[in-house]
Amino acid sequence: MMRISKIQEAENCVCLNENTRATFEVMARNVFRKYKALFPEPQAKAHTKDHNAIDAIYKRLNKSVKSADITEVMQKLQSLVSDSISVKQSDHVDGIYIDLSNLDFDKLKDAFAKSDQKNTITYTLQQVIENKLKQMLKENPSRVEFYERYKEIIDDYNAGKSLENTVKVFDDLNDFVKDLSAEEQRAIKENLGDQEVLAIFDLLTEGKELSKKDVKEVKKVAKKTLDVLKAEKLTIERWRESREVIAQIKIVIHDNLLWLPQESYSDEDVDTKATDVYQHIFASYRGGNDSVYEMRA
Repeated sequence: MMRISKIQEAENCVCLNENTRATFEVMARNVFRKYKALFPEPQAKAHTKDHNAIDAIYKRLNKSVKSADITEVMQKLQSLVSDSISVKQSDHVDGIYIDLSNLDFDKLKDAFAKSDQKNTITYTLQQVIENKLKQMLKENPSRVEFYERYKEIIDDYNAGKSLENTVKVFDDLNDFVKDLSAEEQRAIKENLGDQEVLAIFDLLTEGKELSKKDVKEVKKVAKKTLDVLKAEKLTIERWRESREVIAQIKIVIHDNLLWLPQESYSDEDVDTKATDVYQHIFASYRGGNDSVYEMRA
């Protein structure tokens, strides 16, 4: 029990920020190389205890595969907040889907305040948020402002060298994940049904100040465009390798966008938005009903 406690204490020290963690990992791998080169010479045996201690800390920090990593860190948070975080395993190429919508922020803050592993908790939360943010950016390219805000928080995190900085970064991350959860609920609030239609709606409204009437029309266009594509062209396996199908998809998108409110969208606007929507479709839908949204199913 004492050994586990000491390893946890060491992990917490290493996780002061990303720089301290990266420095430890580089130095640890250097120790492993030198120890392996000397073993089983007598000179190496004198350092076996030190090697094993470093190895134990290193293994705790690093899991074998990416999906196991994120599942593990989610379990750490779950143990703090009464299993309020959901993780869906997936055979999909992109791995797993993380649901933070039920995360109890008050419980998490209380657990953090009482814990002597504040660096580890902060690093764990940062890992979870980073993976969640990657998912959300894949689903909706208009969410780039969330990524920029996240990077500012992480820059502060990596510059920090004190407990006070760790506490501030934890609070910033906690507030940030609340906003991520609210963003995930926006499709429902906008009465758009799902994240797929929301992504197209966001692309069509980006840079536009629209009346309520126009917003309703744009929502209809976004939904109709996606419905037509999913019913026909996007069911084709590996459609991105066919110039003919690509051309057909571009035509479908452009023709549907012609129904955007003429008072708010010029012909040039329609052309620009059609390109934006096509690029999103190309990046998000692989064909054969396979897409970046499949993990939500």
